[in-house]
Amino acid sequence: MRSYLHRLQRDPHYLSIESASHMNLELLKSKLQLTPEQEHFVTQELDDYSKYYQNIEDERRDVAEHGRQRILNRLTEEQKRKFNDLFGEPERASQP
Repeated sequence: MRSYLHRLQRDPHYLSIESASHMNLELLKSKLQLTPEQEHFVTQELDDYSKYYQNIEDERRDVAEHGRQRILNRLTEEQKRKFNDLFGEPERASQP
């Protein structure tokens, strides 16, 4: 899976949609001279992409937090403090 995602990120189509999603729609309209129908379609696709990407990011955070909690559950209080210090989360040192 990691290999697939890495290749996907190098795909020029992936990079172009990623870049387009961060561009201002007015800039795209003027540079591409979009018709109203095309503008509607591009807007919808970029909105869908943004929602999809946000869902993936939310899931990634949930998985990372779940893993962090599982690790912390196996550590002593001192190890938890050091673990959280290493990852820049000193405020979580006392949480289970």
